[in-house]
Amino acid sequence: MSKRRQKSRKLLTEINVIPYVDISLVLLVIFMVATPFMIQGIDLDLPKTEAQALNKSKDDNLTISISKEGFFSLDLGEKNEIYKSFQSFEEQLEKILKNNPKVEIFLRADKETLYENVAQTMSLIKKFKTDSINLITEPIKNE
Repeated sequence: MSKRRQKSRKLLTEINVIPYVDISLVLLVIFMVATPFMIQGIDLDLPKTEAQALNKSKDDNLTISISKEGFFSLDLGEKNEIYKSFQSFEEQLEKILKNNPKVEIFLRADKETLYENVAQTMSLIKKFKTDSINLITEPIKNE
């Protein structure tokens, strides 16, 4: 009797992929929902231009944000700090650029910020890093 049960019982030797598909679809939805919230730093209303998108470099990136109130933010990826005075921002930026000479710099500024804040920041960056500054804007949407 026990031999019959063993013979009638068939082993399933293939992998069941349905749970893997379910998990991958759930992860896809999570990443699609979370992506708009990935930009850290100060909430800015960026100016709109017709410029082409830049290719992100493979090296370290430093994003500097300037709010319309004159607050400065440094985003190195894992940590993000907000500075309310240009002097404290200048000291921290100097430390970062001296320790990371190959860092790629991206500058985001609110469209209503004072031009003086943007000019001071660009001058400060040029003092330590003379090759380039990347300005971040939003594309013009054709409606």
